[in-house]
Amino acid sequence: MSPLLLAGTAATYARFSFEVFPARTGAAALALGHAVQHLSAAGPDFISVTYGANGSNRDASLDLLRYLREHTDALPLAHLTTVGEDRETIRETIHAIMDAGVHDFLALRGDPPRGLSEDDAVVAGSPSSRDLVELIAEARAERPALTSVGRTAVAAYPNGHPLSRSRSEDLEWLLAKQEAGAQFAITQLFFEAEEYLGFVSDAADAGVRIPILPGLMPVSTSAQLQKVASLAGRPAPERLVRALADAGGYAPELGVEHTVSLARQLLDGGAPSIHLYTFNRHERVLAVLRELELLTPDPVAGRP
Repeated sequence: MSPLLLAGTAATYARFSFEVFPARTGAAALALGHAVQHLSAAGPDFISVTYGANGSNRDASLDLLRYLREHTDALPLAHLTTVGEDRETIRETIHAIMDAGVHDFLALRGDPPRGLSEDDAVVAGSPSSRDLVELIAEARAERPALTSVGRTAVAAYPNGHPLSRSRSEDLEWLLAKQEAGAQFAITQLFFEAEEYLGFVSDAADAGVRIPILPGLMPVSTSAQLQKVASLAGRPAPERLVRALADAGGYAPELGVEHTVSLARQLLDGGAPSIHLYTFNRHERVLAVLRELELLTPDPVAGRP
């Protein structure tokens, strides 16, 4: 598989990246600022910032992207969703993000806003993620000096998209996004190495050539594990369920241990990198990277 090349970097082999989400309170914002300083110091390929359905946290997302751009050395990557939005509003949002100096995107269709379903007209009529890849390319083309700047990522689903009827349909969508201009993909969460490795093998057979980064999250609690299982579309490993329950529902070290084991299998199997969902905390994901020997000592450790 080809190495992942990102805007603003040399042609280097990708290692790891992170995801964060905008804080919802002042106290959470202070904690997040502390966390992203540690995450940035680790030298990730990029730090992605989530974006709520129907632009529900648009301003907060843009503020966090600006913070990463102006106060850290990390390359920010902006999530962008289309659900409940029209094409002109999406185009304006893309330009606003580029005006903030951010040129890398994760193009998503997104889940329905709270209170709506897939059957609602405002949801059903939303542009697709493939459409969004094209809109991002068009927005870049409207700024000739920036046409070659930035990359566009898309989502991939090792265990199937909730609306998909088959593996072949998932691969057809991934191929369509590749043809529209996507340069790499990031997977939804999963628990077993074969779920990712089998999907990547099938994708390659179908003609997918872009790198596919496995998305991983070291859970700390039984509640987080249940959430990941819901997103993954598969039951959590019974051994991990039991171990967390035996620990009273809270055992960060168990999540780190599982993620380290899974990541080793993935990297040994040819994964180009790992993408870590941080839950806005730096301790667990950095512990994973240390165990994988992908991380030098944290240069901001000990700072107030």
